[in-house]
Amino acid sequence: MKAVARMELKPGMTLGAEVTWQGQVLYPAGTVLTQSNIDKLKRYQIMLVTVMEDVDLATTHFEKLRFSEQFKLFEQKHAQNLKRYKKLMTDFAANGQRIPDKSLLCIYLDLRSTYSTGAELLDYLYNLMPNEDELTFHHCLNSALLAGAFGEWLNMPDQDRRDLILAGFYYDIGKLRMPYELLWSSRKLLPQEFEVLKQHPAIGWAMLGNTGLPNRIQEAVLMHHERMDGSGYPQHCAGKDIGLFARYIAIVDTYAAMASPRPHRNALTPLGILGHFERDISKYDAELLVPLMRHIADAQIGTNVCLNDDTVWEVLIIHPDRFSRPILRNQNQVFLDLAEHPEYEIVKMQ
Repeated sequence: MKAVARMELKPGMTLGAEVTWQGQVLYPAGTVLTQSNIDKLKRYQIMLVTVMEDVDLATTHFEKLRFSEQFKLFEQKHAQNLKRYKKLMTDFAANGQRIPDKSLLCIYLDLRSTYSTGAELLDYLYNLMPNEDELTFHHCLNSALLAGAFGEWLNMPDQDRRDLILAGFYYDIGKLRMPYELLWSSRKLLPQEFEVLKQHPAIGWAMLGNTGLPNRIQEAVLMHHERMDGSGYPQHCAGKDIGLFARYIAIVDTYAAMASPRPHRNALTPLGILGHFERDISKYDAELLVPLMRHIADAQIGTNVCLNDDTVWEVLIIHPDRFSRPILRNQNQVFLDLAEHPEYEIVKMQ
């Protein structure tokens, strides 16, 4: 709320506090001002009133977040660093010279300074509008941020976390040699088109061949689409034949992809993403994935979600064996256990 001089009032503004004159209430708080109201305030020589700002009128978490100064700073720095990151990567793709690690890590640290916790990062990424002209770079920048958050949650040593962040920046670089329409098509790809797309890990790995980057980063580039059950590509590796950092990046990549809107779907909620991981857990390294899922789930406690029947609930309790199906509570103190009600689905954050 803010104090506004009467002469600056405009119709449509909402009073944030009641206006009184000699003990009489002229207008209660919440009154939406008309020109007639403003003229009356002039007659009563009211010089200053309190009006609501946009953030005061926001009703959903999304609306409130977008008005917060901290999120605005994150959004601003994300746009600035996206341009820096794109230039570094396009220059690398053109000349093949290794990007100084410091240049990429400075981008990460500049953005890391805008949020306090991994939980806050997940919230910001869910509410961040992607740059539709820069989807590949947007995806990898977000992946690097997630890699850092996941590394913090798992208490990784500094050097390991640093290399995981770098892997997040590099792992999809092969997509720079892919046709844009294959990467971000709004329709299902034809089998022959998907075969072309599946070449990007090997292409990216070849691009890094003379850079001297640590082997585990290069493995992450080559193997991030391999799956523990052997169903991935390009080499159909399975189990521990897949490099450790590639197993981490497979989780990061999946989360980052689902957390952003695509032409054919909206962004999935964090709990919706956990549901995907639960259904396909055999494809990922469970020893790495389950601790991360627990952190992601715990970060949702206290948030509000909207179900497929348009009702709004607060996430109250996380089940230890069904992270994606928590116990909810509404404003009437009614409880709903999603683990016992498969007919309900969380469709968005509220």
